[in-house]
Amino acid sequence: MLTVVKPGLQTTLQGAPFSGHRYLGMPAAGAADCLSLALANRLVGNMRHATAVEITLDEAKFTVERPGILALTGAAGFLRVDGRNRSLHEGVSVKPGNQIHIGPATQGCRSYLAVAGRIEARSLLGGQSTYLGGGLGGFQGRALRARDRIKSTNGSSSPPAQRETPETLHPKISNNFILRINTGPEISILTPSSQTILFEKTYQVGARTNRMGSSLKGPTLEQQCLAQMNSAAVFPGTVQCPPDGEPFLLGPDAQTTGGYPRIAQVIRADRHLIGQIRTGSVIQFVKVSNERATEIYRKKLSLLTPWLGAVSLW
Repeated sequence: MLTVVKPGLQTTLQGAPFSGHRYLGMPAAGAADCLSLALANRLVGNMRHATAVEITLDEAKFTVERPGILALTGAAGFLRVDGRNRSLHEGVSVKPGNQIHIGPATQGCRSYLAVAGRIEARSLLGGQSTYLGGGLGGFQGRALRARDRIKSTNGSSSPPAQRETPETLHPKISNNFILRINTGPEISILTPSSQTILFEKTYQVGARTNRMGSSLKGPTLEQQCLAQMNSAAVFPGTVQCPPDGEPFLLGPDAQTTGGYPRIAQVIRADRHLIGQIRTGSVIQFVKVSNERATEIYRKKLSLLTPWLGAVSLW
């Protein structure tokens, strides 16, 4: 349906994560911001975790090849069709020859362009998302390039009856984040004062940030002992503390095991926010109990379900 004119910094095909294969060393991958993905797919009548186009930071341009419907959500600065401004969070009918221009993100990091119908992508391990580190899935296992054609099965060319995301469900895109966390299994390795710092001070995302994870700049965390620990399971949202005391927040493409202390874990309800973190973003961690994390997740789903239907956040 679409031909890539300008791919931007890093544009890939992303949908549901690869689930149940971590014992093989396969990262989750998938959409870094699964909520924005689900909202875009809802507007074009797709399954909520269907594969869509994930656009990172930069502007991107496409040409429409056949009639259809598309929708854009996330951090994009604007959506223009043949130079005409269209709204994000709205189903847009398009026809052959239309020029799609997606503006760069000024706040946040990633945007999601969904098209009605099923995007053709490489399938493996039950999924179609792109894992760039392994060159797997998506579009030939890589980021999109100019002149690539994004093919899709025929979908509806008319927007659903409810074509706009309710204003109350628009995610607030910002460069300041509050991430609620549970303490990690090795939190006691930190000195008492460093444990206090982790929950009371803010951190700024460093230049070393991508889909694998983000370095966090701020107060250095001190460990009570620097003994070597065995590698253990890690997940998207795990906060590790390397020997230099600079925390590292893992993203969707992160490894499945790690040897640094796991000092915290971002709760499931907030994990989609990691997809909008960029260099310079400011993060405040807030500690919650496991019971409170479960309550927050259930409440969030209860707000989303009337619009999105049965949906989960990963």
